[in-house]
Amino acid sequence: MRLSQLFTALAIGLMVNAITINDARAQDPKYTRMLEDMVDGKYERVLYRAINFTENDKTKKHPEPYYYMAAAYLRIYLSDDPELQESYPKALKEALKYATKFVKKDKEFEYVVDQGEFFEELRVATIAQADTEMDAEKYTRAKSLYNYLVKLDVKDPSAYMMRGFSNYQARSKRDAYVDFDIACELVGTITGRTKASEETGHYREEPLTDSQKNLLKTSIISAAEQLDADGERARAVELLEYGLGLFEADRSFMVTYSSIAG
Repeated sequence: MRLSQLFTALAIGLMVNAITINDARAQDPKYTRMLEDMVDGKYERVLYRAINFTENDKTKKHPEPYYYMAAAYLRIYLSDDPELQESYPKALKEALKYATKFVKKDKEFEYVVDQGEFFEELRVATIAQADTEMDAEKYTRAKSLYNYLVKLDVKDPSAYMMRGFSNYQARSKRDAYVDFDIACELVGTITGRTKASEETGHYREEPLTDSQKNLLKTSIISAAEQLDADGERARAVELLEYGLGLFEADRSFMVTYSSIAG
């Protein structure tokens, strides 16, 4: 199964859940109408209301309006309405842009923590689109999407690993190796292979989401196979060894591991 098929299936599962925001946020009268519009599927109205908040001196530093901008753009991107999609051809990119602003504005991590479902749905959509770009050998476009995933979660090893692979395919090997190393550090702290480093900040305490774990497995396999084909078996083995602690029970991973690492 191709990545796009896999993550489209995941997206369908997530889309059955309505977009909501923590009740404590919904009680703020300034933002209640946007919540109601989201529930009613009036996404353009949400954008109109939210952009006013992001441009108002009194509310432009608040995280909530940026969440609503991102959520509305994501629903537009996933919409079955062709006219709506035609009116917003860059809806996914806009959703990612405002989601990263939402994360940045939430300095105390007060609001982001409540939106795990939203971020997972956005991540699934982004991974599927990035996979399409990779298949078309549009590596720069794919890299920009993976870069957004890094910004959304700076401790996501799958985002670094896949950004590294897109850099590698684009012949930016130095950048690729940096991303591979960061990804391995993060994975190592999950499996216990390496110790967490406060100095670098490259450690992860939270469990990976389903989409992150699937992407990590696929990205390690893809990168290792390409590295091995290019005569860089030692680096390919290193990636596989780091992934072994997470995927030793996975048949597809172990097939690649056995053929390269022995």
